Amino acid sequence: MPRTALTPQAVTRAGAELVLGAVDAAASPNGNSFPTNGREFVVIKNGDSASHTCTIPVNPASAPDGLPVTSRTVTVPAGKTFTAGPFPDAYRQNDGNVYLNWDSATQMTVAVLRIPS
Repeated sequence: MPRTALTPQAVTRAGAELVLGAVDAAASPNGNSFPTNGREFVVIKNGDSASHTCTIPVNPASAPDGLPVTSRTVTVPAGKTFTAGPFPDAYRQNDGNVYLNWDSATQMTVAVLRIPS
């Protein structure tokens, strides 16, 4: 199943409304993706009564000398909102995106914010 694409929202000095989108139940566990220039971070809100985890996989091609590389996991407790990032080049997959994999889509929302250069 293809990933659900997320569009990064620009962070501005003037301020902007944060728009969190539902994690598509059909995307779990295949997840979401977003195009990256290395200046993005994610906001993850867990509205469920249980903790949930988002895994951000490292591109296997970025492994130095073929050594195993561990993906980043972000565990968001019930009722909490977490941020994570930015994600350096090692997280950029071959298609130019960062992937977000979810253990569950139940009451999870997410936004991608891009810091201006």
